[in-house]
Amino acid sequence: MPEGAEDAFIAALKAAHPDLVEEAVILRQKRVSVVAKREGLLELARALRDEFGFVHPVSAGAVDYPKENRMQMIYYLMNPSSRFTLMLRVNLPRDDLVLPSMTQVWEAMSFHERETKEMFGIDFEGHPNLVPLLLPPDWRGGYPLRKDFKGEGAPT
Repeated sequence: MPEGAEDAFIAALKAAHPDLVEEAVILRQKRVSVVAKREGLLELARALRDEFGFVHPVSAGAVDYPKENRMQMIYYLMNPSSRFTLMLRVNLPRDDLVLPSMTQVWEAMSFHERETKEMFGIDFEGHPNLVPLLLPPDWRGGYPLRKDFKGEGAPT
């Protein structure tokens, strides 16, 4: 990857989709973080896949920021031809944890969204099979990876 490719990518992404990107920063060589506007997440994801070559979904998960009353969903994507990795992030208020399912763009996000639903409570609209994956069938509630989780069945 030529020197300055990260800057060129960010400039091209912002020029092509200025209303979909809140922030884009270089993390290090071949690593960029993009914060998407929630309402344009699917459109931006399709553009990253179709226009910028991010065809390989690597992973996804969430981070809980209770003091800021928000969560952040993070999708890790790769462009296999350039070995360029992207962290696609979207912020959600803790009282409105709903996103469109990325399975509409990358089917391989199914497992990651199921896990995130179970561990953080984020709902993914349009997910084809958002059933529990990791917790036992008799689980009494709560989202174990939230920072305010106090234990199974304990009031939050």
